[in-house]
Amino acid sequence: MRMYYIFNIKESIYKLYKDNPSSLYKILENIYFMHVEEIDYGFSIFKQITNRIKIMDTSNQIYIKLHKDLTYSKLDDSHVINDLYHDEVSVLKIKNSRIVLESNKSYSSFFKVLYDINQHYFICDFKEKDFFFINEVIDKVKI
Repeated sequence: MRMYYIFNIKESIYKLYKDNPSSLYKILENIYFMHVEEIDYGFSIFKQITNRIKIMDTSNQIYIKLHKDLTYSKLDDSHVINDLYHDEVSVLKIKNSRIVLESNKSYSSFFKVLYDINQHYFICDFKEKDFFFINEVIDKVKI
């Protein structure tokens, strides 16, 4: 299973790092693996590069886009895609600071929906050391 952390990057930071996402990934990775005694410093940096995620707005937008889809369901604060035909199981949870997506696929169906909501999302899988802006993965799927 892949564990994606999706961050709402500020537009100015997006413009600065869109051609060099590895540097942005390194910053977020350092914050992710930061020691407890450094957490105030990490939080300060994190606030400078990301926007808060509006939980209810984002959750409602996802629900509106997917509620008619037979593979989609919403359980409490989790959005779930269980697509047996494409062998995909993805669970998405929205937090103030990030969106957490757990999926058995490298490309989740949620990516397209999230792209429609915000093109500045930056996606990181810290375990697999994988990262990309959401528009990059959408562009690859279109090709």
